[in-house]
Amino acid sequence: MASGSHVDVNERRLRPIYDCLDNGNNKKAIQEAEKALKKHKDFQCAKVLKALALLRLGRHDESSVILDEIHSQHPTDEATLQAMAICYREVYKLEAIADLYENARKNCPDNEDILSALFMAYVRLGDYKKQQQTAMLLHRLQPNKNPCYFWAVMSIVMQSQSSDDEKLAKGMFLPLAERMVKKYVDEKKINAEEEVQMYLIILNLMGKWKEAYEVVTGPLGEKLTSETFYKERKAAELFSKMNNWPEANAKFKFLLKENPDHWQYWKDYISSCIKIAKSNWQPQDDGNNCETDYTIDMASLFMDQTIIVCSGDRLLRGPYLAQLELIKALRETGDLSVKNLGSPLTLLQDYFKLFGDKNCCYEDMKLFTNLISKPQQKDLIDSFTKTLELHNSDGSIFFAPDVKAMQRHLTVLQLARYLGIQDSMSVEEKISLARECIQRYQHGLEFGKDLLITDIQLSDNFMLMAAHLLEEAWEETESQQHLVEAIVHLQKGSKNCPANFQFKVMLIHLFSVLGAYGPCQQLYDSLEVKHIMNDTLGYIISNHMVRLGHFAAAGANYGSMLKFFAVNHKETAEYLIAAYKYGSFNKIFEFVRFREKLQNSLQYACAKVESMLLDLMLETSHHQSVEQMVTHMEIDPSEDGAPAVEFGKLCDNRDLRILEAWEKETYDTKAASDFSFQEEKAWLRIRSLTLRILACAVSLGQQVSNSKALRNGVGSEKKALNEILESLGKELSEHIQEYEKKFNVAYKYSLRGPSPTRIAKYLSDGHHQVICSMIETILHLFKMQSEDLEGSENEKQESPSQKVPEILAGLLVKYKGSLLLETDGKKSINAAVIENLSLLAETMSHSAILTGVCHRILKPLKTSWNKRCRKMKAETPPPQPAVFSNFTKLIASFDACAKDMHVATRDLDPVLLSINLSSLSLDESEESDSLQDAMIQTDVLKNIESSYQTTSREVCELIHNKLQYFNSLKL
Repeated sequence: MASGSHVDVNERRLRPIYDCLDNGNNKKAIQEAEKALKKHKDFQCAKVLKALALLRLGRHDESSVILDEIHSQHPTDEATLQAMAICYREVYKLEAIADLYENARKNCPDNEDILSALFMAYVRLGDYKKQQQTAMLLHRLQPNKNPCYFWAVMSIVMQSQSSDDEKLAKGMFLPLAERMVKKYVDEKKINAEEEVQMYLIILNLMGKWKEAYEVVTGPLGEKLTSETFYKERKAAELFSKMNNWPEANAKFKFLLKENPDHWQYWKDYISSCIKIAKSNWQPQDDGNNCETDYTIDMASLFMDQTIIVCSGDRLLRGPYLAQLELIKALRETGDLSVKNLGSPLTLLQDYFKLFGDKNCCYEDMKLFTNLISKPQQKDLIDSFTKTLELHNSDGSIFFAPDVKAMQRHLTVLQLARYLGIQDSMSVEEKISLARECIQRYQHGLEFGKDLLITDIQLSDNFMLMAAHLLEEAWEETESQQHLVEAIVHLQKGSKNCPANFQFKVMLIHLFSVLGAYGPCQQLYDSLEVKHIMNDTLGYIISNHMVRLGHFAAAGANYGSMLKFFAVNHKETAEYLIAAYKYGSFNKIFEFVRFREKLQNSLQYACAKVESMLLDLMLETSHHQSVEQMVTHMEIDPSEDGAPAVEFGKLCDNRDLRILEAWEKETYDTKAASDFSFQEEKAWLRIRSLTLRILACAVSLGQQVSNSKALRNGVGSEKKALNEILESLGKELSEHIQEYEKKFNVAYKYSLRGPSPTRIAKYLSDGHHQVICSMIETILHLFKMQSEDLEGSENEKQESPSQKVPEILAGLLVKYKGSLLLETDGKKSINAAVIENLSLLAETMSHSAILTGVCHRILKPLKTSWNKRCRKMKAETPPPQPAVFSNFTKLIASFDACAKDMHVATRDLDPVLLSINLSSLSLDESEESDSLQDAMIQTDVLKNIESSYQTTSREVCELIHNKLQYFNSLKL
């Protein structure tokens, strides 16, 4: 009774603290915790809750002191342990949670709650061996509880999956897991479906298909009840793996009778039919009561029968597409002898008659258009077009009377574009078709008057088609009026249907071509990108932000992306814990793969490196702030140091198919995607090396400037940094030589994506020379630490070299230019000047940091020299070493170059220079919706103008910031 009342008293004292924390009132929570501690100064839980409140107020150091104190006391109280676990999860110290519960287990070895929490702590860490050991301890405590036993089994299976040694996995871990489950099967202790699933997982991993089939069809299979027809589907899959095609075919046929529209069943059924026919298999009882279709004719007959059975009120696409899939599969195997399957051209025409008014028709038919020749493809489109009524007798447009007629027309346009028929059209024909599509789009809005604002308008694809045609007209004529026209119409479409993300994604692409990032940010925000979309869709803007000089927006976007990746690792750990708790063992593999894909995401690695480089560029106006930033970032410049990027494991999670372009057959999307991935990795490596070089150089400068360390002869660490910097410079040079062969010329990507990086411009214009030259200068100055300043004077005359300011000045002459170009009387926006000056400003920022390192090295030398000169009172002081005057000249050269760059960047402001962008407006002859189009066009041009102003302002601020930086580097 006394113990129980003590617990109740503690709960009453803690309740106000919990309430304050739940309500987000952390300051009040601290006050309540201090009240409780006044009465009981050793109240561990109250201290931990105070630490939690301090943590949420951002007072990490104070919180850490309290947590370390309690942790060292090895608490065993459940409330204290839970509160500490919450604290450690919030600061992502998962190892500390495991250590906390491990200490508690040693003090209370028979406490089931502590052991369960310890198991889940190891799940968060992915320590499968410790999971197994802890699960077996739990099983010994509760031998009648199956879940703990199967936690141990699953931990063994995960050890097999994480092991690099396949022999060890299949020779030890999986057989052990199988024996453990078999023991429970023999003792008839299997109670739940999840435990049967666990057995099937192990047998599948071991390739024991026959044993798995016996489990599915035996007494244990009776427990598999969560999915309809699960046993039949699993049996069909196992027969396929055993190459027992007759039995697999019979099972798939049964499943198709139950679900005739299941496409994967049809593909597996056709595959099994072809394999049976090739093997000349025959039933033993002359085919009586045989459910297997062992000839192609039987398969064709089954499809015809299924079509008849399904010819009710609601047509099913599966059986019709299966006829085409059968022909396609036979052609892929080289078997062209089979007759009576029908002509692919006729089957496609029949399919269009039945399903041409469905949105899915284009996606279905494009899979099989390669079954017919090029002339037949044109005949197919012509035959479809004849079924449509598109124009009146006087040549005017005949608008679709209903949604079905409109969708049939859209299907024909999409197929024509996919088959490359639009490629043969002239620019005038494309523009004419685009404007006809816009009119049909406008008319089609009548069919969507009653739709919700969250619904896609039924005629939106007409507008998207028009935009693609106008974009092609721009590519062929280089007239930006077509680009602006596409933007105006897409903006109108986006206003009419805010839910259509395709309009917004294409607008982002088009605005970025014009060098205007400002509208892109608004459009990206309106996409409401959340959670996993930060990884799959972040690429839409990530290559444009810094490239077009919108540094503030870049910082905010990288911050939100990195926040998602940080939160994700915590959340996936909780998903894994839930999967163990509820016995969803199949999901554990999925969650682990999901976590690994995000950890090794290209987008994550790029955002991490670019964010750090951006902070070093923007948040530093003098060298001391750079040193503080590098210390805060905890960058380890050594190999495999932070920020670590495992290039061999990087995976491309980008969704490059988000924009529907009904892509032309002539454009190799996969080749572009593969090349883009290689390009992104190459650019990431250059950026990662740049970051490590900057961090290493800054750390070296800090070390050299520590005169006390130098006097005491602390040189080993200094030497290590010196060697690391030299090796990083060599590594950068080697990679540059490798990449110059492959990425020196920009790849011609489709406007639909992916977007190119800046690597081609970086390599072709020699921006890397700035970093390499500065490394040489730093290393040369570093060697002077151990030399006499008066000795070997000739060697030092040229150090620091004026080479870097000369490179920057040469690039500035090449890059600066007018924002508006005029060629043959046509005006166009010179977007290249924006990208070039932004890249040059970034290169100058890096050179400023490295020049600051030179200053750090020379400052102690100058101080020492001045002291020596003061001691020589009567004597004539020796001439000052040239290195000091050379450095002063270097700063003056950088200063002059930065000022010239500031002027060139200021000229990007269209308002300051009174540049009139209205010259890009649409032709007066263009048919438009008059006032609405004019207003949208005005808004578009204002947004573009505002974007250029922002670019000019932010790049000017950056250069001004670097001017202050250079001015602070006085010896």
